[in-house]
Amino acid sequence: MSRWAIHNPYFIIVSCLIVLVVGVTSVGRMPVDLFPRINIPQVVVATFYNGMPPEDVETEITGRFERFFTLGSGIEHIESRSLPGVSIIQIYFQPGTNADSDVTMISNLAMANLRRLPPGTLPPVVLKFGGSSLPVCLVTLKGEGLSETALRDLGQFAVRNQLATVRGASVPPPFGGKYRQIMVYADPLRLGPYHLSLMDVVRAVNESNLILPAGDAKIGPYDYNIYTNSQIHNVAEINDIPVKTRGQRSVTVGDLGGAADAHQIQTNIVRVDGQRSVYLPILKQGGGTNTIAVVDGIKSVISRLSDIPRQLMARVVFDQSSFVKAAIHAVVFAAAIGLFLTCVLILVFLASLRATVAVFLSVPLSILATSIPLYFGGSSVNTMILGGMALAFSRLIYNAVVVLENIFRHLEKGESSKEAAEKGGKEVALPVLAATLATAVVFFPVTFLYGVSRFLFSALALAVVLALIASYVVAMTIVPLFCAKLIGPLPRRTDETGGAGEAPPLLAKTPPRKSFSHRFNQIFNRSLDRYEKLLRKALNKPVPVVAAVMGIFILSLGLYPWLGVAFFPRTDAGQFVINLKAPSGTRIEGTDQLVKRVESLVRDVVSPRDHSGEPDCRTRHWKLRLHGPAEASLGA
Repeated sequence: MSRWAIHNPYFIIVSCLIVLVVGVTSVGRMPVDLFPRINIPQVVVATFYNGMPPEDVETEITGRFERFFTLGSGIEHIESRSLPGVSIIQIYFQPGTNADSDVTMISNLAMANLRRLPPGTLPPVVLKFGGSSLPVCLVTLKGEGLSETALRDLGQFAVRNQLATVRGASVPPPFGGKYRQIMVYADPLRLGPYHLSLMDVVRAVNESNLILPAGDAKIGPYDYNIYTNSQIHNVAEINDIPVKTRGQRSVTVGDLGGAADAHQIQTNIVRVDGQRSVYLPILKQGGGTNTIAVVDGIKSVISRLSDIPRQLMARVVFDQSSFVKAAIHAVVFAAAIGLFLTCVLILVFLASLRATVAVFLSVPLSILATSIPLYFGGSSVNTMILGGMALAFSRLIYNAVVVLENIFRHLEKGESSKEAAEKGGKEVALPVLAATLATAVVFFPVTFLYGVSRFLFSALALAVVLALIASYVVAMTIVPLFCAKLIGPLPRRTDETGGAGEAPPLLAKTPPRKSFSHRFNQIFNRSLDRYEKLLRKALNKPVPVVAAVMGIFILSLGLYPWLGVAFFPRTDAGQFVINLKAPSGTRIEGTDQLVKRVESLVRDVVSPRDHSGEPDCRTRHWKLRLHGPAEASLGA
């Protein structure tokens, strides 16, 4: 391979340029996410029947759906939850099945079973649930002087519509606040004398608030479209709607009670920094969506919101992209430090700036060559891929250094650059290939993993194997070509006896060519002498050495019980979550009071200047969502 590369330099140069252009483009277009795509399909079926107790929901809706869904194929297990007026069923499928096909199958089964449900049950909502169903950021809305109803309306109709323009973002309806609703209140004591019921009032309001098509009218040379709109424009007009007519007088809604611009019964509360607020979860639309691009787009839109009151404050209080950015920066920083230190060592040992450049160029080319198949394979830039790159980084450098050092050995024997590059690359081709394959084969057992582990560690193993293959090709082609064309002959090396020729039998020693290298090599050669003596003693006594190593290994197993076991390593995300649960049936107002007490305790315990480096605790964002009458979640 080295000889072929040296005799075809233009092909190698063009190939490097192609790898450079396509690799940079691939890295720029690859989606960025926290973890690889985990294909464990899960479908959620939500069915609503307002006012039905949980016991009846379980019997009449949830149970019937669960029994009918067992007709589906590839189902692993089914979980369900019955709430007042709501049935939530989660269907988990076997890993690897097509999520879109699963949604279609469950939708067909749900609609086929709809006729068996109690009359008045709304058609079920079938949704696909996965990693992309989790929010990548949360946008909170609050403002002095704005009611919860106003906040929810602004979030629903003003802010949400603008955030939905961000590419790859999905914005569900807001949480918290009060849903605006025009309420008609009727006094039972007033209904009795007129022999009216509540349904009479309902029918009167519905019949007086509608749009009727009136057709058109041809008058003269024109055809006029007649627009008839009998919808009510303001709340006061509702009070004038006639409900019943007695003689010459009509009984209106105002006579029986009155209408008010109010809201629905509130079932969830959101608190931010102790103030009732609203928040919008921002989801990623899956596929090739870039998490960082979505969050940056949301932040950009928030900074230039239009058609909103001045006092409305929109902020991002949770940002998943910060973890992705931190992981990318950590890996890039570690790679840069490793590459810098390697170049320094090569410069010290070989005393050649051009040789250092050869290794410096081989690593980026290997990484770019690795990104090309990852991009066309549908992978993303995630922590597992980056971890695989970091794991293989040492091997990327090792392959190039081994080839480079062997070429320098031939150069120091007085051979020409071309001859030394051919021989040096050919001699180590098989050993480097064996070492590369030995490292790659370690990751073969990953193919036997199952479930979430398979998706996570398969991405890591794929990145390592591709990087190793790319580094071997680069080391066998780019490095010899670079040395053959850009590194000239070196002074002949002499052994300790003063004659020219081969190095000592065990370890070669390179005479100094510069003052710094001379001093460094003197110290290093003395270390090599001590190491050589120790190595010879170990080779002469193999049994005691092997027994000592096995003893140390056995003793190290005693540390295993003190090692923690976790799916992911411990990380400091700079936030924590407190889950509260009040007695079943607790009113949401009571839960709100409990959460206020918890907020007060947290603010008392957390120091104003915490260890995260923030200057003041007041700059942190406290977010609370009350999920129902008896549950709450508090985060900071």
